[in-house]
Order: sequence, then structure tokens, then C-alpha cells
Amino acid sequence: METADNEEKPKPKMPPASEPENDYNISLTRKILIGLFIIGFWIFFYWFQGS
Repeated sequence: METADNEEKPKPKMPPASEPENDYNISLTRKILIGLFIIGFWIFFYWFQGS
């Protein structure tokens, strides 16, 4: 009887691990919301600065 250790097992097909990228993909909706939040915060503090 032959042992099953000599048989090649099929390897799962996975894409090669890519190097970590420094640029993050942010959706346009999220960019707009973050921008509006920053502008709103800025206006809020400048509005009440004179009080």
C-alpha cells in the first residue's frame, strides 16, 4: 500500500499578498461629509469667538 503523503495536495488559489499601501481609498460621499463637518466646526467656533 502506498501512503498518501507523497501525493501533492491541491493548493488554494489565492492572490499573492501585496505590500501594504499608504494611500487609502475614501469614497466621495465620505469625503464630502468629512469636509462639511470640518467647515461646520470651523464656522461654529468663529461664530461664537466674538461673543
